[in-house]
Amino acid sequence: MKSPRFFRIFTIILICFVMSLQSIEAQNVKTQRQIDEKLARDFYYKKDYEKARDIYKNLYDTYGSVNHFTQYAECLILTGDYEGAEKAYKAYLKKNPKHWKSHVDLAYVYVQQGENDKAEKYLNKVAKDLPENKNSIMEFTNLLRNRNFNEYAIKIFDKAAKNPNVGYSFNLEKAYAYNSMLDFENSTECYLLFLKESPDQYEMVKNRFRVMMMYDLNGNVDDVIRMALLRKTQEDPENEDYASLLMWFSLQMQDYELALMQLKALDRRGQADYENDIIQIAQIASDNRQYDIAIDAYNYILKKSRGGVYNIQAKVGLIQAEYMKATTEGNHEKSFYESLSKEIDDAFAHIGYTKETLSLVSIQAEILAFELNRCDDAKALLNNALERGMSQYNNAVLKMKLADVYLFTDEVWEATLLYSQVEKSMKNEPIAHEARFKNAQLRYFIGEFEWAEAALKVLTAATSKLVANDAMTLSLTISDNLEYDTIALRRIAKADYYIYQHRYELANQMLDSVAAYNPNEVSLPSVFYRKAQIAMNAGDFVLADSLYKRVYEGYADSFIADEALIKDALLLENQLNKKEEAMECYSKLFDYYTASVYVAQARKSYRRLRDEIQ
Repeated sequence: MKSPRFFRIFTIILICFVMSLQSIEAQNVKTQRQIDEKLARDFYYKKDYEKARDIYKNLYDTYGSVNHFTQYAECLILTGDYEGAEKAYKAYLKKNPKHWKSHVDLAYVYVQQGENDKAEKYLNKVAKDLPENKNSIMEFTNLLRNRNFNEYAIKIFDKAAKNPNVGYSFNLEKAYAYNSMLDFENSTECYLLFLKESPDQYEMVKNRFRVMMMYDLNGNVDDVIRMALLRKTQEDPENEDYASLLMWFSLQMQDYELALMQLKALDRRGQADYENDIIQIAQIASDNRQYDIAIDAYNYILKKSRGGVYNIQAKVGLIQAEYMKATTEGNHEKSFYESLSKEIDDAFAHIGYTKETLSLVSIQAEILAFELNRCDDAKALLNNALERGMSQYNNAVLKMKLADVYLFTDEVWEATLLYSQVEKSMKNEPIAHEARFKNAQLRYFIGEFEWAEAALKVLTAATSKLVANDAMTLSLTISDNLEYDTIALRRIAKADYYIYQHRYELANQMLDSVAAYNPNEVSLPSVFYRKAQIAMNAGDFVLADSLYKRVYEGYADSFIADEALIKDALLLENQLNKKEEAMECYSKLFDYYTASVYVAQARKSYRRLRDEIQ
């Protein structure tokens, strides 16, 4: 007879065995479920929706999971079985009346069946049962937006915003919905309303505008944002976020005048210091050849206070902008340069010779030598500055300018010695590339073409795009003309040297001799281009325009055709005020000369002019 202890042990073993079998069975079931789910997903992602539908239906019938039902119903929709989907959603919602996703999906099925009114009535009915709290409304409207019910989601937002139990405006969510509908006016308005109630979200709103502008294909968004910001700053002039946002937007649009106006308005309120921003605007405007705006900005800083932190920067920047404006416009009035030279002397008297005024030393030297014919004074100024023991880089800058003056006065070997010193001392720095280019240009001026070509070939890979482009242009001038006529090249080089020395009458005579005795498809565009430069310096802008046109219209394949186009575009825009013709030149440049280094500049200028004209 078996003992009680034996039966207890046997019972325990039996129970463990049964539990083990159950565990194995459960694991098998779990493994099979995972296999079926993976198989269904694979079919779904391969767009084999019918096979995916059958597996998801079986999974839902077996396990009753909401995820399985959702995927099953989605497959019905994707296979076009709208009647089946409608029945499935209705049956599911009887058991799960608070499953908001299925309600929205059912409305979507009605839309797919062409029953838009029925869909709206159904959503109205569902919305009445929606809990009066922010989270429920957010959940429901997100589901609506996922099914492209953006317009209805906005109605829900508007109604909920009036409900004191909700206590939230939904302006940001409405902005997203309007944006999805490509309703940029309302979207922008909602973003700005959201910014007013949440000023800490300034960067986020700015980034949303940046994205809208980035994907704006027709230029409509830019106009919408501009008008909205202008309106808001007028309606709420004390709101600094609106003013700051308008200033930022103006910079994106390169509307520096409007940006400066906003910055000055902000600065006058005295709630914060915007002088550094105004200085930055001035520098950006100057870099983009909008010198009047830069001059206005610098003058604002100088008039505001005499002992301000940015006064030295503003004074130096003002003189630079005035000088660059004069040289760009081809102003050679002696009285202007005498006045500007005195202004620089006054700056030296008050500020001294420092790294801040180094650029004024270079400008003063150029004025004295190239405009007032006081070359000895220019050399003395530069040599005096070199004796002050500045940094190696600053000394290199001064030596370069001194070499330029020596070259201007026909002291070729003194000039080449200084260029070589800068090239050697600064090695691979950008200023060394510039020195090598100027040395090559000097050799070109005096007819040493092989020496010049060898140096220019190295420079075409220079880090500075400007130096690389100038090197390429000069290299092509030499190589192309050498193939046709060495005599023509020597005359063109001599003319270039005369132009550098402002001996324009001699330059014109030399160019006329090329046109008369050495005319060919390479020399003639070079002649017309240089004569256009001379006309620009003489202030004969109509003649310059006609000569530039002879280059890019008569010799479109010339390597200087794109340069003639950009120069003529700038001339038409700035001197002749023919903005539509300038736009045509910019457009022609980026349409037909896609490899040109001027393409980016042409695109920006074209857009800016388009906005101005509109």
